[in-house]
Amino acid sequence: MTSVDVRGREDARQGWRDFRWLWGGQSVSLVGDQVLMLALPLAATQALGASAFDVGLLAAAVKLPYLLIGLPAGVWVARVGLRRSMIGADGIRALAVLSVPLAGFAGVLSFAHLVAAALVTGVCSVFFQIAYQSYAPLLIADSDRLHAANTRLTFSESMALLLGPGLAGLVVGLTGAVRAMLADSVTFLVSMVTLLLIRHRAVPVPVVDRGPVWQEVGAGIRFVLQQPLLRLIMASGLVYNLGIAMYMAMVAIFAVDHLHLSPVVFGLAVGLGGAGFPVGTLLARWLTRRFGIGPTLGIVSVPIVAGLVTTVCAFGGYAAVMISVGTFVYGAGSGAFKTNALTIRHLVTPDHMSTRATAVHRFVTWGVMPVGAVVAGIVGDRFGLRVAMVTSVAVVATCLIPSLSKPMRRAKSLTRTTAA
Repeated sequence: MTSVDVRGREDARQGWRDFRWLWGGQSVSLVGDQVLMLALPLAATQALGASAFDVGLLAAAVKLPYLLIGLPAGVWVARVGLRRSMIGADGIRALAVLSVPLAGFAGVLSFAHLVAAALVTGVCSVFFQIAYQSYAPLLIADSDRLHAANTRLTFSESMALLLGPGLAGLVVGLTGAVRAMLADSVTFLVSMVTLLLIRHRAVPVPVVDRGPVWQEVGAGIRFVLQQPLLRLIMASGLVYNLGIAMYMAMVAIFAVDHLHLSPVVFGLAVGLGGAGFPVGTLLARWLTRRFGIGPTLGIVSVPIVAGLVTTVCAFGGYAAVMISVGTFVYGAGSGAFKTNALTIRHLVTPDHMSTRATAVHRFVTWGVMPVGAVVAGIVGDRFGLRVAMVTSVAVVATCLIPSLSKPMRRAKSLTRTTAA
């Protein structure tokens, strides 16, 4: 074995160790995000007597930065550096969230303060999400290990969705909404420390050219649109997130007002069904080895739609069981889908385009979510809750078209692209 081989193996081991720090910090931060999602609106209502409109404004403030700066953020992250961007984002998020309980203790907390904290946190989240999704391929060169790494990242997201709300409710119940935000600020600090422990510090994002920001944004858009698999994944993500935003906006009131389930029973049904997300994430690797990475994306799109159809068809005394089963089936498909979609994006995107391609994908697929929520409300008011739910599933079902397309079915095995 040559010294080059030994050095290569050592670099691979170090890259995997560094990825574990990245994964650990991301996992803690995701749980903290669940605390923030629950504590922020409750802080507005409990401490300040905010209205429902005010709570909606807070929720919009967290997501609005994806529309405002989502595209140029990919260029800025590449210029600043991925690791540096994540560390800075965590530090600023920790301070922004910490300022809320400090203001509460001092008796000067205002609604404007909450909106400002939500906006700052949202802006930093845009930078962090783009950077962390582009960082794993720079730490791990091997395609098979990259899929395993993305499985772990997606598994953390699934477990945060499954366990996070319960943990958040416990923290808020024990400490109160304002004090609970102290816990969220600590999670951002933990994430920042894990990033500081990464030894692979010299990993850059290669920059082929550096022109005006919007020129580089345009290059990112053209790259995504010209790459068939990225274009198909983005199209699938767009209609999927649009429909899911409609579904999530209506499902609670559909279950309580239309199906006459109690909030406790509905919460229990969704919580039990939520186990499907980590199950699907863990199944993704086996399915990929059995059918190929592209075909698996189409295969797992089917249970996504089937699970949502089961929930929408819930009725009478079987409603809670159907919602739970539907959520599990949908979650299993969604967990596997996210893992493979992220891996395909990593494999076909060269390093110098990673942040810009991620920014374009996030802008398009996340930017439609507020639109979906508004559309669902309009359809629900005009035609009823059942029609709104059926419409949401019909929109999600259109993700089958790009997911089952011929280019995706042919992409059984992909080799990582490292250069333009």
